[in-house]
Amino acid sequence: MHAQKDIFGKKPQPRKPSINPAVLLVLIVFFAVTGGAAIFHFMSIEYQHELLSWQNKLALVADSRVDALNGWLNRKRKALAEVADNPSLQLYVSDLVGSSEPKEEEEPAQAVFLKNLLSITADRIGFVETQSKELQSIPAGVAAPSGVGLALIDKDGRILASTAGLSVIDPAVLRRVDLVPEGKTAILDVYRTESGRARMGFVLPVFPIQADVPSPPLARLVAITDLGEDFFSLLNHPGSTDETLEAVLLRRDGDVVTYLSPRKNREGVASSLALETPDLDAAHAVKSPGVFDLKKDARSQPTLMISRTIDNTPWVLMIHVDERHAMEAARARLRQMEVILLLSLLAVIGGVVAVWYYGTSRRMLLLSLETQRVAERLASQERLLRIVADNQNASILIADEKNVARFANAKAAKTFRLTADAVVGKDLAALMGSAQAKGYVEGNGIALARRASYVRAWTLERGAGVCAVIRSEHIPLPHVPVEGLPMPTPGVLMIDQDITEVVKEREQRERILRQLADMLVTMVDRRDPYAAQHSLCVAAVARAMAVGMGLDRSRIGTAEMAGRLMNVGKISVPCSLLTKVGALTDEERQTVRRSFQSSIDLLEKIDFEGPVVETLRQAQECYDGTGPLRMKGEAILVTARIIAVANAFVGMISARSYRSAMTMDFAVKTLLEQIGTKYDRRAVVALADYVENRQGRDAIQKLLPT
Repeated sequence: MHAQKDIFGKKPQPRKPSINPAVLLVLIVFFAVTGGAAIFHFMSIEYQHELLSWQNKLALVADSRVDALNGWLNRKRKALAEVADNPSLQLYVSDLVGSSEPKEEEEPAQAVFLKNLLSITADRIGFVETQSKELQSIPAGVAAPSGVGLALIDKDGRILASTAGLSVIDPAVLRRVDLVPEGKTAILDVYRTESGRARMGFVLPVFPIQADVPSPPLARLVAITDLGEDFFSLLNHPGSTDETLEAVLLRRDGDVVTYLSPRKNREGVASSLALETPDLDAAHAVKSPGVFDLKKDARSQPTLMISRTIDNTPWVLMIHVDERHAMEAARARLRQMEVILLLSLLAVIGGVVAVWYYGTSRRMLLLSLETQRVAERLASQERLLRIVADNQNASILIADEKNVARFANAKAAKTFRLTADAVVGKDLAALMGSAQAKGYVEGNGIALARRASYVRAWTLERGAGVCAVIRSEHIPLPHVPVEGLPMPTPGVLMIDQDITEVVKEREQRERILRQLADMLVTMVDRRDPYAAQHSLCVAAVARAMAVGMGLDRSRIGTAEMAGRLMNVGKISVPCSLLTKVGALTDEERQTVRRSFQSSIDLLEKIDFEGPVVETLRQAQECYDGTGPLRMKGEAILVTARIIAVANAFVGMISARSYRSAMTMDFAVKTLLEQIGTKYDRRAVVALADYVENRQGRDAIQKLLPT
């Protein structure tokens, strides 16, 4: 019986395993080290995810507490503003300020009213030490001043009326009141009394009632309150179950950071610490508000923290949580996951050893040889295709319909600073950034929707001011033949080519065309000295208008080229007519007008990049539709509307044989008066903006013949 032959017609020959135990051991060690490193890297990524989760939690808490504090401040400020703007209060304050010093034994009725009003307001908004005592003092004896309450003071600091608690104002408080600009509402920042109580205040101006003209304030409303539980309770986040989560109110005082709110575990901790304290979370909070970081608290314990500024105050709210407590559950989960992955790695290594042992057995030798030959043949074909792809000058990339990369040649992979294999499986946004990927995603979508190739050109910045023009072709594929993808999986073949040199050549051709146009314009200008530089001036003005209107590069170039060539037809007009002194006859005027049509006829066969000829054809149209072609409004090319305005403007400010030049201001005024009839508003406004605001006046003057 003959031995079975393989697909190449050769008899399979038994041979020793291709990998000996020593080589296998080296591979296993390498695989174990690589796998272990990958596991630890994965653990690091998972830890960062947990930190990001805490960042979101702390940010939400910080935002809610900031809203609560701002709400408290706004409520107090609004209630006090209602008192300061009270017409009765303003009237009585005016009487008290304007009257002479009252006798000691009598109290004016205005002062009694103001005192009662202030006392009721202080009790209502919580600017008293004890509400019942404050109310009991109306209108009887005065309680001992507590330093808390409301007071009206004149410009000299004299108390006009006050609640019992502010019958005498601390000179230090008055000095801080004097620092507030006249007529401004301000907060008296948090300060500590001799007894250690935290207080803050508000200062509001009191203006004369119904003043006909702006007048300086008559007096100031000073409000002082203790910061107690009703204020500091706003720092507690409702529903928080983490006992180490804490909101701390801070203020930067020169080179130190001051803790304004009560703190947990404050024993042995100062109320102010230096900003340069290493890794201090409070210092980081006031120096970099809004930044999440891992720092240390005043007791040198690691914390996760984030901060927010409080509007219209020097305060910073810091939210921090003990890092060890916050990450305890996450660390336990990650340790468990790490053990599972390491065990899995060991299992895989054991499986590899088992497979190797089984594959080297004599019973699987023939199958192994056949598999090896097939694999080598496929690998050879893959290498051949890879060589072909890698030696292309173009960058080649294949992505499926979900914009996940499935193939990249060497040039494409190099642009991503990855190997070709590393590119596979990554989203386009992850490879090239969301901004650049946006164009590829849109191009792929268009190609798949049209089921036809789609080509686009775009500019790539390569640094140091160097830019390249890239031509991207998107070719739809009915199926991406990659293992593991369901059939069919549509995709797109993307081929990028650097066409910078091609674009430069095109720009060179455009320069040559512009030089030829300038030559023709020069010939016309020599024949018509009164219109010398007219075309170049129209072109410059038209370009500036198009740029000011935000048009694209193509339409800007079209407007400029049309302006350059609009008077080429004057070549056919006799010099005697162009230089004639005095008014033209109707026949002569028609001859000059026909020269504009001659320009169109001469240029019609030239293949311009944009609609230059059509722009000239429509440039004589009126915006209201009364022109020769009866075109109206937006139906007229925007470049033609620009040329119409620019040509009229340059014509008016240029001297002619039969009249002197108009001023630019008069010409602009004339054009503005014809908006909506002859000219487009956008074009006229763009011209006026260029002349008045973008140094157009000087630039145009230099182009006009002297």
